[in-house]
Amino acid sequence: MGVWLTIGDFKTSMTILSNTAYSAVNDYTFAVIPLFVLMGVFTTMSGTSTEIYNAFHALLRKIRGGLAMATVGASAVFATITGVSVASASVFSKVAIDPMTRLHYDKKMALGSVAGSSVLGMLIPPSLMFIVYGMIAQESVGKLFIAGMIPGIVLAVTYCVGIYVMATLKPELVGGKKATEGQQGWSKENIKIFLKPLGAGVLVVVMLGGLYGGWFTPTEAGAVGAFGAFLLVLSKRKLTIKKLKEILIETGYTSASVLLLLITAMMYSRMLGVTGVLAELNTFIEKLSVSPVILIIIFLLIIILLGTILDSVSILLITMPMMLPFVHSIGFDPILFGVLVVIAAEIGLLTPPFGLVVYSMKSALGDKASIEEIFIGAFPFILMMIFVIGLILLFPQIATWLPSFMEV
Repeated sequence: MGVWLTIGDFKTSMTILSNTAYSAVNDYTFAVIPLFVLMGVFTTMSGTSTEIYNAFHALLRKIRGGLAMATVGASAVFATITGVSVASASVFSKVAIDPMTRLHYDKKMALGSVAGSSVLGMLIPPSLMFIVYGMIAQESVGKLFIAGMIPGIVLAVTYCVGIYVMATLKPELVGGKKATEGQQGWSKENIKIFLKPLGAGVLVVVMLGGLYGGWFTPTEAGAVGAFGAFLLVLSKRKLTIKKLKEILIETGYTSASVLLLLITAMMYSRMLGVTGVLAELNTFIEKLSVSPVILIIIFLLIIILLGTILDSVSILLITMPMMLPFVHSIGFDPILFGVLVVIAAEIGLLTPPFGLVVYSMKSALGDKASIEEIFIGAFPFILMMIFVIGLILLFPQIATWLPSFMEV
């Protein structure tokens, strides 16, 4: 509609749309989307999420707030397999909330630890957000994946430190003395629990190691990951013909929706160019006369505000075609910007009124928790995310160091 109203020729605008729809997704690289989605669905079916959670619980059981930290650690590892925050939130709502409740954790603390840690799924590779950003920005998806590793670990560690501080200042948040009752030393059973998710660990090491080492392209890493996850399900004897059909259909639905969004993003970018909106924005920003860092902060604040009403992928599709030309013009590293943007957009998953992760948790928990309780519980984790954004702005090497060694 925008192109048609600008050029005044309906036939030409439809030709641009059809060409865009074809060229936007007619690329070998886009095979990475269904492959990583397939890997995530296979892994969820295998029950690996519960095994990872139990392993972290066994490891951190003697630390005050250890169960909440186990949720963070398990989410971080699970993120390397799924890459979708909403999926992580749904899974760990069912896995982690009840054990924390049994240990008399404050309800909001339990809900917040699940909500906050779920966003690691979009930061730690493979990440659907990085794939979308890479396609819009025309940047290496492999470099973006690797760029997200250290910031993801930093955010996970920040969460754990934050949980420990809150648990120390207010022990009742983690059950007080009751939280440490009945804890025993290492036993053979604990060792078995710790070793159970070893298969998933090997899969992660092979996939990300191959990607970082240059042995795989992101698409090939997705294929290796999907096949490895398939073997995990087979080894646990949880796959049937009926379930395989459901998995493939779910993968198709998810992939189709993402690819459709990418087509619309490309058409949106062309509309911005044809209408001259970018030129007007360029003139406006030049008149602001602000430093590059201030401009980046303004962009991040816009993304955080949009997060209150839109989902994170839509935010990228709307804002990046307008913001990226200015990011390039001021000489700011687009890989670094991508990491910052993903964290800022993920904050929106936890903020009212939209908060997609919060609604996903509510759907999984039913009457066990209210929307308000989840939003309140997530608030400290939002502050921690903002802290990590500031840390990356001060020390950009957190995001740029690992990609600097890559040739992909």
